[in-house]
Amino acid sequence: MVQSWVLGSNTSPAASVRTGASFKAKSDTAASSGNRWRMARMIFFALAFVLLFTGFTFMRTFASQQHVQPASVTERIISVDAGDTLWTLAASVKKASMDTREAVYELQKRNGLKSVALTSGQVLIVPDSILP
Repeated sequence: MVQSWVLGSNTSPAASVRTGASFKAKSDTAASSGNRWRMARMIFFALAFVLLFTGFTFMRTFASQQHVQPASVTERIISVDAGDTLWTLAASVKKASMDTREAVYELQKRNGLKSVALTSGQVLIVPDSILP
């Protein structure tokens, strides 16, 4: 079945006649193009959701508080008194051959301390690497 469409009288005869098959092909490509855009939008939003969800998961994982492992048999536990500093504690428990700065660093690392500030009654674990 062939249909012809006649446009206005001011157009040329070759441009004014369209068969039904060519008209249908143009409408199919328009619908196909619309479906492609719809699919592209769905894929974009799905990927954006996955990326956002993954980011929140990692943020939650890395933002959790650091828990200090319990002291092992070879480590010592000391309690902080009023006026004690990390420097004096490290100097009193370290090996004679070890630098005090290295001992302070090891104490901070083992106990998860971000600064050298201590409070009275705080418990510190002395790693066996600095013990004599």
